[in-house]
Amino acid sequence: MARTLLKQSAKFEGFGPSILVRQMRGILASLPLPDDRKQARKLIRENCPQTPGIYGWLDSNRQLAYVGKSKCLRKRLLSYLALNPNDSKAERIRRHCSLLCWEPISHELLALLREQELIHRWRPEFNSMGQPTRMQPAYLCVAGAPAPNIRLARRLTGDYLHAYGPIRGTKRLRGAIESLNHVFKLRDCPDKTKFEFQDQGFLFDNPVTAGCIRYELGTCPGPCAGKCDSERYTGLVNESVSFLDGKRPEVINEIETKMLQAASREAFESAAIYRDSWKQLQWLDRRLAGLRLAQQHLNGVLEIDARREKTAWMILQGGKLICTVAKPY
Repeated sequence: MARTLLKQSAKFEGFGPSILVRQMRGILASLPLPDDRKQARKLIRENCPQTPGIYGWLDSNRQLAYVGKSKCLRKRLLSYLALNPNDSKAERIRRHCSLLCWEPISHELLALLREQELIHRWRPEFNSMGQPTRMQPAYLCVAGAPAPNIRLARRLTGDYLHAYGPIRGTKRLRGAIESLNHVFKLRDCPDKTKFEFQDQGFLFDNPVTAGCIRYELGTCPGPCAGKCDSERYTGLVNESVSFLDGKRPEVINEIETKMLQAASREAFESAAIYRDSWKQLQWLDRRLAGLRLAQQHLNGVLEIDARREKTAWMILQGGKLICTVAKPY
């Protein structure tokens, strides 16, 4: 799927290229809509097909404001012009936009892929409005030289050492990332912090003190104050990556043991901290296991109906759609 985020031009000129071959897609059509609902519904019935596809709403500046998909384009678009509308978001889109366009797609699954492709490319205004951020997928990344840590990214830019995802549930993922940085003793300070490792060498004695209490608590080796060398910190990063790759599942059991030991000592505050980390890492481990399973087993060719009674192939590799091609005859 295209990863380039494009800036919308002054006037809409089309949805743009697709990973879907032309045999899967129909011709883009557009329709200016009058204010009168009955007349607008009549135009949609006369011009819009009853097939799967994607559609877009354009505002008065001919900017793409919303992209959607449907297994029946005509039925879905008529719902925006219901005489007694009960969908508040659809009403806002209709008031904001006056031009409608659509692209027939040969299959509902392909329409979903095309919709996600266009949302990722154009970032239409109304595709983010009303969507709960905590439910949107994100990526877990290891990044931030010279002292990398684990962080959340909405999109992959290439500036990272390792990346995992997409993972749905941003709020839960943020909590898991916080626990990971504490469990593996990785820093969580901003990238603008100056890092000075012991092995860098200093002309004068290093008077720098750690920037937060985590060094005193023993949950960070203090790369901001020259309290550890780069080799030790790199070792901690590698341990975290091993866990994320599924090679150190015993980490979760170790946290559980510490939780039970703290509870037996009646150190209930420490036990609660271990409990939260244990739950967060259990949740993340299940999500990552699912991703690894897809990468290992989802490889092959999915045959799917194209337009005009033709057939196309979807090529899957490592759980990703890498291309589509027309079936050779």
